[in-house]
Amino acid sequence: MHQQETTNTARNIPEDLNAAILSFGRDIFSQIGKEQPSAFNKNFWAGRIMEWAMTRPEFKINMFRLVDVLPALRNSRAVAAHVNEYLGTVAKDLHGLAEWGLNVKPDSIRAKLTAAIVRKSVKEMANQFIAGETPKTALKALRRLRKQKTAFTVDLLGEYSVSEKEAEQYMQRYLEALEILSDEVRKWPESAPIIEGHPGETTPVCVSVKLTALYSQSSPLNFKRSVSILSERLARIASKAKEKEASLYIDAEDYASNPIILEVFKNVFSSREFLDFPYPGIVVQAYAKESRQVMEDIIAFAKKRNNPLAVRLVKGAYWDMETVLSSQRNWPSPLFAKKSTTDANYELLSRILIDNHKICLPAFGSHNIRSLSHACCYAKASGLTERDFELQMLYGMAEPIGRAFAARGYLVRFYVPLGEMIPGMGYLVRRLLENTSNESFLRHTFFDSEEIDRLLAEPEPAE
Repeated sequence: MHQQETTNTARNIPEDLNAAILSFGRDIFSQIGKEQPSAFNKNFWAGRIMEWAMTRPEFKINMFRLVDVLPALRNSRAVAAHVNEYLGTVAKDLHGLAEWGLNVKPDSIRAKLTAAIVRKSVKEMANQFIAGETPKTALKALRRLRKQKTAFTVDLLGEYSVSEKEAEQYMQRYLEALEILSDEVRKWPESAPIIEGHPGETTPVCVSVKLTALYSQSSPLNFKRSVSILSERLARIASKAKEKEASLYIDAEDYASNPIILEVFKNVFSSREFLDFPYPGIVVQAYAKESRQVMEDIIAFAKKRNNPLAVRLVKGAYWDMETVLSSQRNWPSPLFAKKSTTDANYELLSRILIDNHKICLPAFGSHNIRSLSHACCYAKASGLTERDFELQMLYGMAEPIGRAFAARGYLVRFYVPLGEMIPGMGYLVRRLLENTSNESFLRHTFFDSEEIDRLLAEPEPAE
């Protein structure tokens, strides 16, 4: 009954608001013009690989398998063998250089050159989405974002730990990142507030935390202890953030982990020590059927806490994994099956969040110009200004869209991953799958060049 109510409400957008969304969205498309994100630029290997992946499904599957396994390949012989195995039947039709690297003797000079070219190409592709291996090496990219009048939140790549030693290493990475970023970023003249009086700009330093990386035994089957241990460990990070005057977002993850994450968030930020922590952030995933209940739970917590939170609303990044797992176990999926239903639910949750902006700072995370235009237009119709919310996008995927909204006076924050190659591969493959999906808004915008009015049409829920 509740799901049906959500769907029906999502349809009830007044005609004048929808007209404003269409007009606003057309203006954004006009500002973007023919500019393309770096990930789709065919002048680089990354752009060519994206093009091949979108036009040749067999290449897409095998290329992403190669990318996923590449960090574990220790020598050129292994790389050449895997290139042959994964791409032998498809790459020769794509590019002369690709064909040159096929069917080579494993110990030959060509095998070594093939391995070097493949590693370089994948690294270049990863660099489109990952700003650096460490906070120090990422400073140049982060400063460039601030120079462009956009903000950032840093994500330290790595989900789940297999040992407590590894979990402690992740903890130290967060503490180190807060130390380095706070000490270095504050020295930049570009760190002055982009929008004076915006609560998201009380500090230029923002870090996003993945809780499951902080405890190797985190599991819904170990719920109470997971909440207890993770609450202690998040409190350590929050204490450092408070000391360094940095802001935090606690990321949503897979469906099974999210109840633990929300409970930990409540534990830490309802404690006396962190009641005055400015705008601690939590994430809501619109593709989850329970997302409205989660949003209402967070709003109720913010009111009880009597201090505002930040809420990042996203579509969700684990759809493929959750869908496959549910199918394998013969369980009903916890996620909406249709993208249009997620998009409609996103708009509904956007309106709920804007209606509660005095207690929850809205942060709309999306590359979908319709979704972002809807949030901006509904906010304006509700009497909000550009100081009352922000827009968030993934680093390396939507630069032209981000610049267009920033030019109109909105605070745009890029979600910037940092990490080494092995933990970065899972993130990279998710981004590649997302960009090349048949339902990707970025693909329809920058590769397929679909009609603007179709891209801006009101989403129709199918369930």
